[in-house]
Amino acid sequence: MARAARERSEQDREWHRHAATASAESSPPGDMTVARLAVEALRSLGIDRLFCLPGVQNDDFFDALVDARDIRPIATRHEQGAAYMALGAAQVTGGPAALCVVPGPGMLNAAAGLTSAYWGNARVLALVGAVPSVWRGRGTGILHDLPDPAAALRQLTKHTDYIGRGVDAVAVWQRATDELVSGIPRPVAVEVPVDVWSQPADGVLDEPRAATPPIDAGQIEEAARVLGRARRPLIMVGGGAQDASEPVRELAEVLEAPVFARYMGLGVLDSRHRLHAYLTMGRDLWPDADVVVGIGTRMEFPNVEWGVRESQQIVQINIDPAELDRYRTGTLGIGGDAAEACRMLVDALGRHNRSREDRTGELAELRARHFERIAHLEPQLSYLRAIRSVMPDDGIIVEDVTQIAFVAHIAYEHRRPRSYLATGGAGTLGAGVAHGIGAAVAAPERPQLTIVGDGGMLFTATELATAVQHDINTTVLLFDNGAYGNVARLQRQRFGPDRTIASSLRNPEWVAFGESFGVRTERAASPGTLPGVLERSLAHPGPSMVVVDIADEPDPWPFLRVRR
Repeated sequence: MARAARERSEQDREWHRHAATASAESSPPGDMTVARLAVEALRSLGIDRLFCLPGVQNDDFFDALVDARDIRPIATRHEQGAAYMALGAAQVTGGPAALCVVPGPGMLNAAAGLTSAYWGNARVLALVGAVPSVWRGRGTGILHDLPDPAAALRQLTKHTDYIGRGVDAVAVWQRATDELVSGIPRPVAVEVPVDVWSQPADGVLDEPRAATPPIDAGQIEEAARVLGRARRPLIMVGGGAQDASEPVRELAEVLEAPVFARYMGLGVLDSRHRLHAYLTMGRDLWPDADVVVGIGTRMEFPNVEWGVRESQQIVQINIDPAELDRYRTGTLGIGGDAAEACRMLVDALGRHNRSREDRTGELAELRARHFERIAHLEPQLSYLRAIRSVMPDDGIIVEDVTQIAFVAHIAYEHRRPRSYLATGGAGTLGAGVAHGIGAAVAAPERPQLTIVGDGGMLFTATELATAVQHDINTTVLLFDNGAYGNVARLQRQRFGPDRTIASSLRNPEWVAFGESFGVRTERAASPGTLPGVLERSLAHPGPSMVVVDIADEPDPWPFLRVRR
C-alpha cells in the first residue's frame, strides 16, 4: 500500500510538472495555440454558447475563452447537465451546439447526454480534456485517467479524435467540424491533453464543409414508379425529416398518403392536416398499405412490432446508408437529404403517379375512432389540452420520460417541426430539466416548457441554479405522483398489486424547493386552473416551475405499442 501511494504521489507530481511546463511554455498573447484554435472552431460553427464545467485539465482552454467575448460559457452544476443542454440547443435549431468537460468522471458523467444526442439526432460537439499525453493509455491511475477513453467515446459519437501534438490540431479540428455538419446529425468528440492546449498550432481552419451524399436519380425514378402504382401508400417520418416539413407535406398530398410519426418526427406534418395520422391510426393503416415510405426514420418500431408482409414494399429515405436496408432485404433505399429527396420524388411522380381517391373522409373517421379509444386516458388528455391552449404554435415542449409525455405522443396537437424534443431511442429518464434549459438558451424568442415527472425531476433539478444564474427563461411543468409511475404500474400488472418494490418516492416540498433556487414556483390544482398558472409562468422573464399533484394515471402503453 505504501509503495502504491508513493507511485501515485509521484504520478501526481509529474502531472503538475506537465501542467506547469505547459503553462510556462504557452505562446504569447495573439499567437495561435491549440486552445485558441478550439475557440476558432466554435466560431466557425456559429456557436455562441458553450455548456461547460471547467476543470484543471482544461484550464488553458478556458483562459483562451476569456478573450472570446462572442462565446458565452454557461457553467453547469454537473457534466450531465452540460451534455443535456447541448442536446436541447442542437435539437431546437438543427445546428451545432457544444460542451466542454474534463476527462474520466467528467466525460463519463456527460456520456448519457451524448448517448441521448446520438439517438436524438443532435449535432453536439464534445470538447473533452485528457491526461498528459505521455501517460495516455498507460493505466497509471493519474488524475481522471481511464484505460481507453476513446473506446467509450466512439460508442457515443459518430466521430472521435485526439490532438496529441499542436502540429496536428488544425487537421483534427477541421475533420471534427466537417463531420459535425455532415451526414446524419450525431455527436462528435475531440480529446485534448492538458499539456497540448497551450502548444502552438500552425495553420488556419477553413469553414466547416458539409458533405452531403448525392442522391441517385435512378433510385428516385424507381421509387416514383413503385409509388406511382401504389393503391394505398403510407408515410412514416422521424427526426431526420425535421427540416423537410414542406416537401413531406407536398409528397403526402401528391400521393394521398397518410403520415404518422414517433418521437422527433412529431410535428413534421401539422397534426391538424387532413392526412396526419396518430400512431394508432398508423397501425390501422399498416396492414393494407402496399407501399410504405420511411423518411428520416429507422422504422424499427413498425418493422419489429408490426411486421412486414411479403407483398409490402418499403421505400426508405435516409441520410444514413446503414438504415436503408437494416430490417428487410428488398427495401428500396434512397440515400441523402430528406428534403431534397422528397422534392425530387414529387417531381418524378409527375411522370408516374396514378390518380387516387381523396382520403380526407377515411382519415377523419380513423381520427374520431382514435380519440374514442383513448378517451379514458384522463386526466392526461385534459392536461394536454390545457397546455395546448396556452402554448403558441412554435412553442417548445421538451419531454422527459413521464406519463403525460407518453400520452402527448398520441394526443397532443403537434403543429411545427422542432417543437417537440425527445431523447429518441435512448429514452433518457431525468434529462428533461437540463434538456429544456438548453433549448431555451438556443431559442430564447420561443416559449419553452419541460414536462417532467417527480421520478425524473431530481436527476437534473440542480440545473435550476444554472437557469437562475444565467437568467434563462425556461418553465418546468412537474407532475408528482409520488412514484416511478411507469415502473410501479408494470410491477402491479405483471406481479400483482401487492408486489411493487423500489418504485415509491418521498419527495421534497416542491414549491419550497423551487423557490430555494430563486425559481418562480406555483401549484396548479387541476386541468381547469393550469392554463392561467402556465400563462403567468411562461410570461415570467426568468425560470419558473409549475407543480401538479396527480394520482395514478390510466395506462397509455396499449396505444403506444399497438402490437400486431
